[in-house]
Amino acid sequence: MKAIELEAQPREGKKRNRAKVLRSTGRVPGVVYGHGNNRLVDVDNKEFEHIMDNSSSDTVLIDLNLGGEKSLVIVQEVQHHPLGRHTLHIDFREVKPDQDVIVILPTLTVGEPIGVKTEGGNLDHVLHFVKVKGTPSNLPEALEVDVSDLEIGQAFLVRDIVLPEGVEVLADPTNAVASVLRPRVIEEVVVEGEEDEELAEGEEPAEGEAAEGEEGEGKEGEGKGGEGKGGEGKGGEPAKAKGKGKGKESKGGD
Repeated sequence: MKAIELEAQPREGKKRNRAKVLRSTGRVPGVVYGHGNNRLVDVDNKEFEHIMDNSSSDTVLIDLNLGGEKSLVIVQEVQHHPLGRHTLHIDFREVKPDQDVIVILPTLTVGEPIGVKTEGGNLDHVLHFVKVKGTPSNLPEALEVDVSDLEIGQAFLVRDIVLPEGVEVLADPTNAVASVLRPRVIEEVVVEGEEDEELAEGEEPAEGEAAEGEEGEGKEGEGKGGEGKGGEGKGGEPAKAKGKGKGKESKGGD
């Protein structure tokens, strides 16, 4: 792990509102925890945040220059404002180049799995950070995980991580770092009533059904026509007089 240079200044002992005034000038208070010798410092806020933003993890090795005296430190803890998220305080821990330290490093997947490329599977990155132990000079920036050979149903385990010499993983070796899952198949469910309705709206009636319908309509027309003819036949008969035609008979004798 490469150390990044950062300028620091010694600061006075704790005073009321001193930290607030310091932050208003663009500086951030901090403490360097050493071997029985803790020192109060402050650093430039923008410079420190730039270092953290460009780091792959929160574990950063810093070559702290304090008044011309350099110390190798690790960023142990950073306190942020709960709302503004700007830096409030920094804890540095002094280490030696040959001293084992415990840090948390990110895992980065490398390559495209066979199961994704040829079988349509999905890569699932499960374990994003791993705790390791080693000397600052041997610690990598991140742990690379080559997933190129993974097929569907296979996983890359913690024990498969290739580590630099002198670095030890402090995690369960059987834990999966990444795996390739089968693609999800979404089945469309069609309700029976909706299917019948779609057929009724979209499909034309069968040829036999259409012929029967036309024949039925023809018969109904003939029936109505027959009634009309019957009316004409009655009208053709001679009309009978409704009057009884009773005339007065003349009596010849009268």
